Amino acid sequence: MPKQPNTLQLAGSAVLVTGASTGIGAATARALGAAGARVGLVARRKELLDQVAQGTRDAGAPDVEVWAADLSDLPLAEQVALEAWKRFDGIDGLVNNAGAPKRKHITRLTTEEVESIMTLNYFPPVRMTLALLPLMRERGSGVIVNVASLAGRVAPPREAAYAGSKFALNGFSEVMAVDLFDENIHIRAIQPGPIETPIWGDVPGNEKAAYDGEFFPPEDCAAAILDALTGEGFERYIPSSLGDVVKMKAQDVDGFIAGSAAFARHPEAIEHV
Repeated sequence: MPKQPNTLQLAGSAVLVTGASTGIGAATARALGAAGARVGLVARRKELLDQVAQGTRDAGAPDVEVWAADLSDLPLAEQVALEAWKRFDGIDGLVNNAGAPKRKHITRLTTEEVESIMTLNYFPPVRMTLALLPLMRERGSGVIVNVASLAGRVAPPREAAYAGSKFALNGFSEVMAVDLFDENIHIRAIQPGPIETPIWGDVPGNEKAAYDGEFFPPEDCAAAILDALTGEGFERYIPSSLGDVVKMKAQDVDGFIAGSAAFARHPEAIEHV
């Protein structure tokens, strides 16, 4: 039996976006505004968030609200979700985008760093989703988009903590899609590859990324998120060609691990995807 079709129309709908002050979140906010959505924005840095909010209004959003909040405060994450539901008289789409990098070789990684990145990248989406899901089910509709990562399908070198958090988010998303298959609640997973965002820069507490090839604009990811909110299909890769990398890994996991190790040793000798 096919899943009920996704009938969300962005114009007039209320969409809550986390991690909205820069990068993918900011681009998504502006794209939603241009589509006529009412937009809730969540991020830690209020000054940047206010700038994005103004840009979202300028793009055409009829209603914008901001919440300056650190979502690693998990009770606060749940509180923000419920406040947004009340503020907009319902949330039609939730975009769990907030996240942070953690690039360290496994021999230099601490348990505290692993726990910290899970508290940033995994538990806030879980708390916000589980806060809104009963309300969406009672109303009978909703779309939840979790922005994971290619690193949540294909683990890159020196990113055990980050990849672990994104593998967890992908697993959570996939099981939700199964459990809610017979309901009019649609679950989507976004798998960005190398996107031009601050997480690829010189971030304190992070080692240099192994990848230094082509990067793609955050607007490409925003377009995929809007397509996920309104369209069919569980998963989207940005760029779409990265889906082939995941298929290649599935065909020969041992070979893929060996190739990744070679890439970590000599990245300049391997053609970038």
